[in-house]
Amino acid sequence: MNFVQKIYYNDKPLVITTDGEGYILSNPVAEEYEFFSGATLRSYTQALRYMEKLGTRGAIVEDISEAALLEQLHAMYMLLDAAGGVAYNEQNEILMIFRRGKWDLPKGKLDAGENIEQCALREVSEETGLVNLELGEKICDTYHIYEQKNQQFLKRTAWYRMKGTSADKLKPQKEENILEAKWVREQDLAPYAAKSYEAIREVLKMAELTWKS
Repeated sequence: MNFVQKIYYNDKPLVITTDGEGYILSNPVAEEYEFFSGATLRSYTQALRYMEKLGTRGAIVEDISEAALLEQLHAMYMLLDAAGGVAYNEQNEILMIFRRGKWDLPKGKLDAGENIEQCALREVSEETGLVNLELGEKICDTYHIYEQKNQQFLKRTAWYRMKGTSADKLKPQKEENILEAKWVREQDLAPYAAKSYEAIREVLKMAELTWKS
């Protein structure tokens, strides 16, 4: 089976894969991505520099070895685990938060001593004020690269479905720069998705949510 992993950088996808041609055939938008061959520091560095340029769509790094692709990636970045949720209420509305000028989903980093499911529930509760939360099935993992205090990180976020209730008062966590928490109907998602991150749109789609652009 061919290996594919998508990693977000500058809100653009870096695709690492053992079959670049197959990925492009399955994802025609990737025809606009820049292609780099070989699981080397040079390939990754060039791909990321390319993605920093205005107007670029994404990049692909291909190698025949999945292990080599991951080994080089993990040599460059410290891995952090995080978790979040797509929470629904009784009306099947989805909970969105507004943070740093974007509509987002609640999420946060794993604390010492907790498992990833506990992290997901805690972060959604802390960031939104929801108290009565029930964990559902896992949706997907997303990855993104960022820098903090001169340290480079690769953050892996596990996403879960959750059941909440509109009876809980929403309290956006100001300490995390969250200005608003809001229940949104699926048919009204379009303007929120448009003002969100590509990774968040991917999570919503993986949760089988749809909207018209």
